Amino acid sequence: MTSSQSHSTKLSANVSADSNGACPHCHQPMKKIATSTDSFQSTLDKLFPNAYGLEEFVFETKQTLVPKGFYPHVNTLVCVGLCRDEITSPFEEEIEAMWGQAFICGSLGGMLFCGETGFAAAHHHAPSNGFFVYYCFTHIAIDHEGNVGAVYRTRSGMNEKTTACGALAAFTSEIASNKLNLTFNEDDIEMSMLKKHIVRKTNLSTDPAKAPTLFEVTMAAYETITIDLERHVKHDAEKFKDRQYALFTGVQIHGPNGSDHCWLGKASLLIKGEFSPLVLSANPSSQVQTGSTSKSH
Repeated sequence: MTSSQSHSTKLSANVSADSNGACPHCHQPMKKIATSTDSFQSTLDKLFPNAYGLEEFVFETKQTLVPKGFYPHVNTLVCVGLCRDEITSPFEEEIEAMWGQAFICGSLGGMLFCGETGFAAAHHHAPSNGFFVYYCFTHIAIDHEGNVGAVYRTRSGMNEKTTACGALAAFTSEIASNKLNLTFNEDDIEMSMLKKHIVRKTNLSTDPAKAPTLFEVTMAAYETITIDLERHVKHDAEKFKDRQYALFTGVQIHGPNGSDHCWLGKASLLIKGEFSPLVLSANPSSQVQTGSTSKSH
């Protein structure tokens, strides 16, 4: 994808506060960062070119899929894989508002640890004609100063800066401090599996001398999620050859003042056992493909 293209991404950033600066849910005043967001926008454009606002993205996916026979609230089951972090909830809410109740697939970092049983359960809930849409995204934050990983959780009343994704940040820190533990821990199943799975599936460096950044770890998580999703869906398609699947994977980005964006890394259709690229109607010339942990984006 190139950063030279411009669409309405920056105009639909899903700002949380109403016109009076109050939370639309509890109606209490929301703390805003009284500084320019130019640094945020610069970092967003550099790391995630052509990122969408959440509402815009979900709308454009619907606009792209309806002509292909995927009808919201009629014949399509939506499956959502996001991190457990509460700040990912606006994305899930946008998706369910468009498509109806979702089957939830995600774990820490957005990893798809529901496995064969979880995907079999989702596919068992298939509409009679078998149309599925998947939104599976990891996440990261960028604050008003352009700091990657930093976020103010204004919706929960926190005043301190926190981290997103916390699990991926902890993984990043373990590598950098030469304390990476890949032993399976029954008391920390998802975190121990997250680390082992990403290391096994990608070329992410675990060498402290070449420690990856949080951005690089996030892209490795995105790549792993994409690989897992395609494998599970392909397995179902081998059994049910008339089913059709639309897959979207990427990164949700939390910005200043409760804003949210998402970067689409890969979009594809699986029909009759064959994957084909899917280009959104509002961005016809962008190139979407699986990311690499060793290349810039």
